[in-house]
Amino acid sequence: MTESFHPPQHLYYDGKVQMASGSIFRSIDPSTSRPLADIHAASSPDVDKAVTSAQKAFFSWSRTPPVARARILLKAVQLLRERNDEIARIETQDTGKPFSETSTVDVVTGADVLEFFANLVAGGGLTGETVQLREDAWVYSKKEPLGVCAGIGAWNYPIQMYAAAAIMSTSLG
Repeated sequence: MTESFHPPQHLYYDGKVQMASGSIFRSIDPSTSRPLADIHAASSPDVDKAVTSAQKAFFSWSRTPPVARARILLKAVQLLRERNDEIARIETQDTGKPFSETSTVDVVTGADVLEFFANLVAGGGLTGETVQLREDAWVYSKKEPLGVCAGIGAWNYPIQMYAAAAIMSTSLG
């Protein structure tokens, strides 16, 4: 596996890279003990800015038609699949997992989850339900976006955790 020191990693919100004001930690390849990248951590004010950005984006994203959201998610699927080996190499360096696993499970599973929810949303599979309780009484559920949420993922499954935790809420709006 080729060793490389990656550029410093910053925050990303508001559609662009943002400088972080928190501490810096160095990511180390556990198989070689060599540095991979300097990661700029978010401070509390940085997190507040990112949440504010997400709240602003929520208004338009939650009103984006499901088919349009699905197209964006499917573009992400395409990029993951096209760059599978490149992403898997970085994942291997970062987590220490074997390339045989990151290239055939981690990235692939992330793309599969994205594709599943893109198709579910586009096909109307995440709509509410109506249930008849008795002849003169009905209840219904309505699935709708509620707002911004945050998640913390595991260091050893970053792509899978993102796909499992964030894609459903993102696809729903």
